[in-house]
Amino acid sequence: MKNTVTFILTLSLILLVGCQKKNNTSGFSGRLGIVLDSSVPEAERELIDMDLFRLSEVNLNSASSRDLQILGVQAFSGNQLTSWLRTRVSFIVGEDFDYGEQANIVGTQTYRPQIFSASLLNEEEIEQNSLITIMINIGGALYRYGKRNNQVLTLDVGGQRVYVKSPRVGVIQIGEGLFSAWSVKSSARDALANSLIRLSVFFHEARHSDGNGDNVTFPHAICPDGHDYAGNYSCDSAANGPYVVDSVMLRNLRNACTGCSNTEIQTFKSFEADALDRMLPGSWDKDIRPEQIP
Repeated sequence: MKNTVTFILTLSLILLVGCQKKNNTSGFSGRLGIVLDSSVPEAERELIDMDLFRLSEVNLNSASSRDLQILGVQAFSGNQLTSWLRTRVSFIVGEDFDYGEQANIVGTQTYRPQIFSASLLNEEEIEQNSLITIMINIGGALYRYGKRNNQVLTLDVGGQRVYVKSPRVGVIQIGEGLFSAWSVKSSARDALANSLIRLSVFFHEARHSDGNGDNVTFPHAICPDGHDYAGNYSCDSAANGPYVVDSVMLRNLRNACTGCSNTEIQTFKSFEADALDRMLPGSWDKDIRPEQIP
């Protein structure tokens, strides 16, 4: 699919300062125990709650052994999928959430992270007039920033002060395209197809809560010359990276779209093809185990 949609956004994390600020956030307890920050408008909170409910109802036999391997689940069921997502996503914040205002540097520490079993948001300049942000894993980005700079950060979100000591801090932010560009054209936002398509984005961002070492947060790679997104950090060098996870969800959730029109089914297939096209040649599976600092 020749579109201009991407999941990445530039962030100037260097603007963060170490002064303590008052925690003036609040949150709403959503489905699966995921907290929806007060920055998420009520109408969007209702849609997200509906999306997560629909995920909990999924029970499919369509997933291949490779699909299950990529996600690390035993079945494509609501129970397995919601557990997978909840492990990696704890908070959802709105488009207007100001991470610079709510983040604090609270100390210094040389990172010697441990690996425990269970985006990167690149700072390069990107022409925003040709890209639409769908969703962002700001928790992973803040962790990676702290690791680079030997700093310990906190983030005030959902009425809580959260220490950013692992990519699994799990804070994802809604972008301007989640309820518009990443959907079936001219269809209702609460349509089943749009709900399932949005869920693929949640899983894409959740993969950014994984990884260790150089691959912590599963950072996107620069797309090569000749690619639709050439020069942008819109591709993956991991065969189990965020865009591949995205494609797995789209391919399988399409089968849960009972009663969906041909236009809706074709939208699933187009988004899936676009996601698969982001995996670079020579990609290989990378270690999903997340790291943490004490």
